Amino acid sequence: MKKIGIYFAIAALALGLGACNDEWKDELYTQMVSFKARLTSEGVSEVYLRYNKNGEVTYNLPVIVSGSTSNHQDLYVKIEVDPDTLSIYNREKFQYRTDLYFKQLPEQFYQLSSPTCFIPQGSHTENYPIKFRFDDLDLVERYVLPLTIKDDPSYISNTRKGWRKALLYIRPFNDFSGNYSATSMNVYLDGQTTFPLVSSTRTAWVVDERSVFFYAGVFEEKSEARGAYKIVMDFSTPVTQADGTKTGTLNVYAPNSDINFELTAPATYQIREVVDPTKKYLVTRYCTVNLKYKYDDISTVPGKKTRYRADGSMTMARLINTLIPDEDQAIEW
Repeated sequence: MKKIGIYFAIAALALGLGACNDEWKDELYTQMVSFKARLTSEGVSEVYLRYNKNGEVTYNLPVIVSGSTSNHQDLYVKIEVDPDTLSIYNREKFQYRTDLYFKQLPEQFYQLSSPTCFIPQGSHTENYPIKFRFDDLDLVERYVLPLTIKDDPSYISNTRKGWRKALLYIRPFNDFSGNYSATSMNVYLDGQTTFPLVSSTRTAWVVDERSVFFYAGVFEEKSEARGAYKIVMDFSTPVTQADGTKTGTLNVYAPNSDINFELTAPATYQIREVVDPTKKYLVTRYCTVNLKYKYDDISTVPGKKTRYRADGSMTMARLINTLIPDEDQAIEW
């Protein structure tokens, strides 16, 4: 009798284990749809797209279905622009500093491919194409395209903060845009040669395929008056030297005549590439600009102009992984 009891116990255990194994075939979580849009420390998703003057640039925003099993039905996920979320975000993040607010990208600079993103049965991820156009987009303002997944009875949206919302911070780039080290650029009160002002970095923003702009001297890049201090650099076609470096001249000017911008010496640039000694697929591309100019500060002291002189160089280092075919992903931003 004892042996029979043991046999029954073993059989019951086997049946129990079989039932547990079958449970893994069932969905363990509620399947929900959301965007895949990684957030930066500022709470937005940076989207780097190469500036293309002669056409549109397409960004594929991933839309995902969560869960432990395959998506069990065809889904038509409704997507629309969501200005309310951007407005709430700006107020909570910056409060009364309206000059720091992200601006909603105007309609003429983007086109949603469809009101819905189709995710077929069995698929976990599908891309939602968005077309962008950058001609005449002034990056003095920081532009965001705010999107949301609309509720619908046919699917469940992931309502967790930042999952069914996407604040796409649009960052067009070209070969010369990015963060420049400016520690070698000295800014003096005009007529003086001591006690220079120095900014650690200057950001160069895209104007077109071969032009960027930065803000004069050490002017605060998030100041409300920053637009008055735009300095544009047009990069000429470079000449390749014997050692492989590329050199060229710069056409430098200020769109705002009120700051009395003056280039006091020819402006030049140099580009060189350095291969990592151990990881040969990594290349660092250095772009150095050499500038000497003067300008007026017309806003720090109301009603008074203060003349400054800037002299030195700025260098941008762009790390590129040559094994990655997509340029925006190959660059280590």
